[in-house]
Amino acid sequence: MFNFIYKNIDFAHKLNGHTTPSDDFHKHMHDHYELLYLLRGNIDYTIESETKKLVAGEVLMIAPGMLHFGTVDPNSAYERYVLKFPATVLPEFMLKKIENLKFCGIIPKIQELFEELDYIYANFDDEERNLLMYTALFRIIIRVYKSEMPVFDEQIHHNAIIAEIINYINKNIKRSIALADICQDLHFSKSYISSEFSKEMKTPVMTYIKHKKIIAAHRQITEGKTRLINVAEEFGFSEYSTFYRNYKKIIGYPPQDGKR
Repeated sequence: MFNFIYKNIDFAHKLNGHTTPSDDFHKHMHDHYELLYLLRGNIDYTIESETKKLVAGEVLMIAPGMLHFGTVDPNSAYERYVLKFPATVLPEFMLKKIENLKFCGIIPKIQELFEELDYIYANFDDEERNLLMYTALFRIIIRVYKSEMPVFDEQIHHNAIIAEIINYINKNIKRSIALADICQDLHFSKSYISSEFSKEMKTPVMTYIKHKKIIAAHRQITEGKTRLINVAEEFGFSEYSTFYRNYKKIIGYPPQDGKR
């Protein structure tokens, strides 16, 4: 097992034993990519409105701004590799190859590439390790999109109601969205949307919207093309102080430091 952190990448080989999973398994949304490879475990994994029971050897690719979490059987060991990295470390052609990937299936012979991470971590000095970890990431990603195996629809549970709500939010991400707007436009009651979303997604719908907005705004800020106050207004924040406070809490540093 290892946990390797260097600059803006975070790679780990993790094992959770026969314990109840912590809250870290839930309410997960962030501004970087996450690549997960399951070695063993009894887990149902949700990415936005889709849930799949994973089997050993499966690969998941989770894009920035996508809520995801695992519902883990506490009576079985949960072992996996998790690679976290920002879009900025990948060339444009790679980003286009992975932009629509989620449940990638079982990729032939990919375990040896993940196991190489353990070897790199244990057998090289810092400078060598830093370079080799980046190289390993590129090799793994290329193997994934070159060899992506089909995952059939019957293997994935699609929640049509949640999908409709998420599609609405994505389409209206740059305007102020109130729960009443969603209810009116999608013809659901407030109580139904609130309870259904919280039950399925492990987070309140308005919290989800706030995180989506901040992560989308962060992506725009890192491109450095727009003044911060204009970005805040563009994503429906009437008060810059509210935008600033939420940005710092969700991203981890203030918006003026966004381009890192």
